[in-house]
Amino acid sequence: MGGDGRYVLNGDWAVSPPGTYEAAGTHVVYTRDTGPQETLQAAGPTSHNLLLQVLLQEPNPGIEFEFWLPQERYSPFQARVQALGWPLQQPQPREVEPQPPAAPAVIPARTPTLAPGPSAGPPPPGPGDPLR
Repeated sequence: MGGDGRYVLNGDWAVSPPGTYEAAGTHVVYTRDTGPQETLQAAGPTSHNLLLQVLLQEPNPGIEFEFWLPQERYSPFQARVQALGWPLQQPQPREVEPQPPAAPAVIPARTPTLAPGPSAGPPPPGPGDPLR
């Protein structure tokens, strides 16, 4: 999704075909086969923010990603990360334990209310009804 909120590909419940898409001032190459694997590659640099969203319809099979910063931006970032004691490469979990589905909300039953109508009594006799 671009910074303007519009989907570049695979948005609004539609699957885009593989191909090259323009987004954030660069070309994004999208590949997918008949299997579950999809790949996005953007040589960059990007001129605007891009938001990567993942819609999982099964347990998470693992998502891998990597990105590079320009050297002039990477050196200060690297120094700061090392000063904080953070690793420059963080392991990504490959398996996620499936969570049990949330219990459905219980809606209390309500007794239907009837609108007041004409007084309840026997209907008036019709032309073929015997008199009572």
